[in-house]
Amino acid sequence: MKKYILLLFIILTQNLISQNIEPLSPIQKELYDFETVQVKPEFPGGKEKFIEYIKDNLKKSDIDKSKEQIKTSFIVEMDGSITDVKVIKGAGIKIKKSLKKILENSPKWLCGEHEGYHVRTKVDFAFDI
Repeated sequence: MKKYILLLFIILTQNLISQNIEPLSPIQKELYDFETVQVKPEFPGGKEKFIEYIKDNLKKSDIDKSKEQIKTSFIVEMDGSITDVKVIKGAGIKIKKSLKKILENSPKWLCGEHEGYHVRTKVDFAFDI
């Protein structure tokens, strides 16, 4: 009898714990380019606030040494987080490492949308430091 009660308890708790996860639509499985997505991903506050966020988090000594344009590439995920950060041009190794960490730890973005779905979007971003 104890075994049956234990089995019933396990089955009921599993149903309570398990989540109802909907499968992704074919649209959500794609990686979209910034130019092709219908609603562009955006940093809260816009481009100026994003540049301000980067400059506030870069070390002052790194900024003073470097007066150049930086080109980066990253993916804004469906939840607004940033992944796959690459610094493409214009930075030394030290700045690349700290910039990658800053971007990965950035506040969540407003994600891109396509045909009514939140989608993963590749963003190429250039700025001067």
